[in-house]
Amino acid sequence: MKTPEKVKKTNYGYLLGYILIPLAVAAVSVLIGYLFFKDGGPGAVVCFMGGPAAAILWWIFAGGVIYKLAQKKMLKQLDGAGIDRRQIFYSDGCVVSMDMEQGKIGLLFHWNPFEVQVVPAGRVTRAWTDDGAGGPGIMRGTNRVSFLFEIDGIKIRVNTFISNQRWKMNDEKVLEGISKADLWVHVLEEAQRRGAGV
Repeated sequence: MKTPEKVKKTNYGYLLGYILIPLAVAAVSVLIGYLFFKDGGPGAVVCFMGGPAAAILWWIFAGGVIYKLAQKKMLKQLDGAGIDRRQIFYSDGCVVSMDMEQGKIGLLFHWNPFEVQVVPAGRVTRAWTDDGAGGPGIMRGTNRVSFLFEIDGIKIRVNTFISNQRWKMNDEKVLEGISKADLWVHVLEEAQRRGAGV
C-alpha cells in the first residue's frame, strides 16, 4: 500500500500477462498436438482442446477471482495502516474506501489489483453523478449510473448500477443507483473540503 504521485488505474504488465500468457499456453498446446499427435487419439484431443479451453476459461473467470482476492487483501492492508474503512464501495472496476477523519481515499482497480493506493482526499478536484440518461421521449432510459471523481486530472468512474438492457429513469433500481451515486459525491465533496481545511 502506498501513496502514489499519480493514481495508476491500469498495471500494463499485468494486463499484457493476463492476455498473452494464456494465449502462449494455448499456442504451445496446439503446437505439441500438431508435432506429436498427428495421427489423432486422446493426446491430440487434450492438446488441441485443452490449452485453448484453459485459456478461454482463464480470460472469463481469472480476472474476477484475482480482483475478489485483492479486495480481501485490501481490507487487511487498510486495517493494518489504521485507516477507517467503514465507508467503502465495491464496483465492478474499482473499490473506493473513504476515511473521513484522516481525509484519505483508498483505491483498488480491477486492472491494477496488486496495488492499494491511498491518496489524500484534498487531491480530489471534483466529483459528480452521471445518470447515463439517453434516448428521446418514452424511450429515455439508462443502462449505467455512476459517480465520477477526478484525482490529479485522472477521471475515475465507479458504477452504482449497470445492466446490459436499457431501464427507465424512474425504475427503482435506477433511482437507487442515482441515490448511491449522489451520496458518494456528497461524501467525496465533504472529504475534499476537509482535505482543503475548509
